[in-house]
Amino acid sequence: MDPSDPTTFNHQYCNVNGIRMHYIDENQSSKKALLLIHGWPDLWCGWREQIPFLVKLGYRVVVPTLRGFGESDAPADHVQYGEQTLSNDFAGLLDYLQIPTVVVVGHDWGGVCAWRFTQFYPNRVVAVASFCTPYSRPEQQYLPLEELVKLVPNFTYQLYLTTPSAAAEIDENTEAFFKRMFRPISEQVGGGGIIDEQTKTLIAGRPPVPKSDKLPQKVLDYYVEKYQKRGAAGCLNYYKRRKVNFEECKDLEPIIHKPAMMVTADGDVALPPSMAKGMEKSVPNVEVFNVKNAGHWVLWEQPEECNSYLKQWLSKIYPAQKL
Repeated sequence: MDPSDPTTFNHQYCNVNGIRMHYIDENQSSKKALLLIHGWPDLWCGWREQIPFLVKLGYRVVVPTLRGFGESDAPADHVQYGEQTLSNDFAGLLDYLQIPTVVVVGHDWGGVCAWRFTQFYPNRVVAVASFCTPYSRPEQQYLPLEELVKLVPNFTYQLYLTTPSAAAEIDENTEAFFKRMFRPISEQVGGGGIIDEQTKTLIAGRPPVPKSDKLPQKVLDYYVEKYQKRGAAGCLNYYKRRKVNFEECKDLEPIIHKPAMMVTADGDVALPPSMAKGMEKSVPNVEVFNVKNAGHWVLWEQPEECNSYLKQWLSKIYPAQKL
């Protein structure tokens, strides 16, 4: 496995829960399995710096490509992207692989998935961790996105992502989009916002930026190829499903008692560390860490620190035999 070359990982496919799903599956002989879940606009390879590290520790590492992304199927209807449906995807994948239980780890939307999978399938989850995305209890009253952004202004960009214009922009400017999006905090340009304050766009009308050295060329090429083939409309359904999630999740047990880890990044504009404050009231067994000098892409901005936290936490709650 070479983190700078996505083709060097073990790519697999299966049919689960009505879709064809792509996933990475490494070190299949290990009895200790980890399920890593990516977010937007990511793919499985957002975990490229963690997968080889965790395999060396002795774990089986399974990394699905979420429905709507990359080589996994992308249903058109946003109703098919609710957290219960996604949790059923993960359970179906584990059934297919005959893996009874896992430690689940998420980032971005994958963090939401990790928390909710733990609630929908507590018997399948040994422990749960999230990078950047704090746990939030299921809402007991539906709040449209338009109202949510008034309470959480740093989510305002999500309003644009629900429009057809956002998908068209990404499809027409895929490489420029990823060059601008996948940058460490030290290389942010134009204020670092996802949406330009003047043009109100993702890419259109914004000056091109060079590829970051932190983003290997073959990794950039992989993202561009998969997005150009799939299109962005499917993955943007994640921003249209608040009503679906409310209906599917409102009756879940709000307290997560599993061992848990929350890792924040001090420069994350979308999900600042302040959002994780008080999480221990809902996740009493959580350990919280913060990575400095990192933004939202903390997994590959500061991989050594992220991996260190994973190793430290896993060794206590889910130790694996070293290879």
